[in-house]
Amino acid sequence: MKNGFVSPEYVHIEGGLFAANRDRDLAYLRLLDADMMLYNFRAAFGVPVREKDAPGGWDAPNGLLRGHSTGHFMSALAIAVQTERDKALEAKLRYMVHELRALQLMSRGDPAAFTTACTPEDADQAKWSRDPSTWGEGFLSAYSPDQFALLEKFTPYAKIWAPYYTLHKILAGFIDAYERVGIDEALDAARGIASWVCRRLAPLPDEMRAKMWSMYIAGEYGGMNESLARLAIITGDGEYARGAKLFDNANIFPSLAESAKDETSDRAARVIAHLHANQHIPQLVGAALEYAATGEGHYLDAARAFWRTVTENYMYAIGGVGRGERFTEPGSLAANIDADHNCETCCAYNMLKLTARLYEREQRAEYIDYYERALYNQIAASQNPRVRRNAHNAVTYMLPIGPGARKQYSDDFRSFTCCHGTGMENHVKYGENIFYRDGADIKLNLYVGAHMSDGANDIRVESRFPLPGARITVSGEPCRLLLRVPGWAKNYRASYNGTPAPVDDGYAVITHGGNGTTAVSVTFDYEARFEFTPDRLDGSDVACVMYGPFVMVSKCPDGQDWQTLPRGTRFESEINTEAGAFALSGDGRLFIPMFAAHNCAYHTYFKIKD
Repeated sequence: MKNGFVSPEYVHIEGGLFAANRDRDLAYLRLLDADMMLYNFRAAFGVPVREKDAPGGWDAPNGLLRGHSTGHFMSALAIAVQTERDKALEAKLRYMVHELRALQLMSRGDPAAFTTACTPEDADQAKWSRDPSTWGEGFLSAYSPDQFALLEKFTPYAKIWAPYYTLHKILAGFIDAYERVGIDEALDAARGIASWVCRRLAPLPDEMRAKMWSMYIAGEYGGMNESLARLAIITGDGEYARGAKLFDNANIFPSLAESAKDETSDRAARVIAHLHANQHIPQLVGAALEYAATGEGHYLDAARAFWRTVTENYMYAIGGVGRGERFTEPGSLAANIDADHNCETCCAYNMLKLTARLYEREQRAEYIDYYERALYNQIAASQNPRVRRNAHNAVTYMLPIGPGARKQYSDDFRSFTCCHGTGMENHVKYGENIFYRDGADIKLNLYVGAHMSDGANDIRVESRFPLPGARITVSGEPCRLLLRVPGWAKNYRASYNGTPAPVDDGYAVITHGGNGTTAVSVTFDYEARFEFTPDRLDGSDVACVMYGPFVMVSKCPDGQDWQTLPRGTRFESEINTEAGAFALSGDGRLFIPMFAAHNCAYHTYFKIKD
């Protein structure tokens, strides 16, 4: 079997919080109409549409980012088909790919030759081109190339809105459809878009591209470098590796790569201070893929340095980052806790992608520690379990951590924001990155209910996640099952066939001889603790309450001011094994996990009093 994270096609989530979230997401993907997601593309190419199919939110027919959610939709469908083998969803995905490819084939001409009648002062959509024969071979978007041409004139946001960002989502959707489901037509479409991008950008001077990628939001390109590097790896075509380099952000990549040599993350922290967070996180995901495609070490250095400084200087306890959509001053976390403007969900989505890419390069415990933190406390907490008539996969944009905050959720058809798009993917991809194979060694990094069967081994994790502990069975070929011993786990014990498992380099080692089934028992406890911000607020230390890997919050009325907790607060656990739930009580308050705090106001951080 291939070394690396075990492909999600071989992993199925079973029971608990993750499975419930997944099932709500699957129901939404089955509900969402393909023709609605094709509406703006057909309208752009002059193909008849039905007004009732028009989507809303950022994908409204006049929206400058229209089409981005269609890319996320294709990626989510591809993930769901790969993991669930759902024939109806596969048919929907194939229909989407085929219809979009038919539109793409209408684009003609030289990509570099397209010009716009608009100017930065007058970018009225009424002046945008309606003639696909001039758009350039391979072009496909839900609007004409005018926004791309206007970016080259340095037109600011919000006269234009991130054309390469939108194009990346579409390109990534096609690549996912090919890699995960094997749809050859999707690879043809992806190569068409990639070639258009390369032919459009290659003639531009390096200085011009550097200025474009430095522009706030207008120059946001998502993970274009990631997708082009993926295509280079898939096809072996060097044009795409060269194309990925066209998106190298000269404003930060060299400085980050150089700062990787530092003993601290201080210099890298200054490089990204006050930048738009989700504009730049995907760029470093792309850098990690550029390293995979080219072997050039400076890309990996930049990605490592970026990850390190984000997690050391900008990360809140749930794994999220930012105030509004920006990084703040390094280490200035308490001072930037806001009522409802922290921790954009897309940032966690992309930080998890970056973390997984880095873990593939070097299996360091700190990567899985972060992955677990953000997955449990932000991603799993971002979907509303209360299904409503028009909100089946209702997800957060920001996941608020301020005093008296309350989560706000998207709806089905009128909230096509960036985080609604990533939210379509988040809850069908829980099976990714649980198991890691290295030859005959298989690492289990997360104790969630899951079944892995990859043709060589069959491993079933029976877990009552989020409650502690698991029962595991291993069969198939001889292997070593390495069970992660988390730093937060108290009284950790693993045994198999009645024998205590030795612990080596942070993993309990289970030896499966290949005959019959090896039964494993894992027990551990959670312990309550404070986790402090690096800075103080109004002279007070600031902390949240952790219980094992979980951020715990206290319900409260809306709009309260900062609350205090005594430094010596004693917490008592309340575990309901029948309901699979837990809580803490302390200082007269009840604390519940962030993933359970829905449709209520809550406190995440407190001032700590002596």
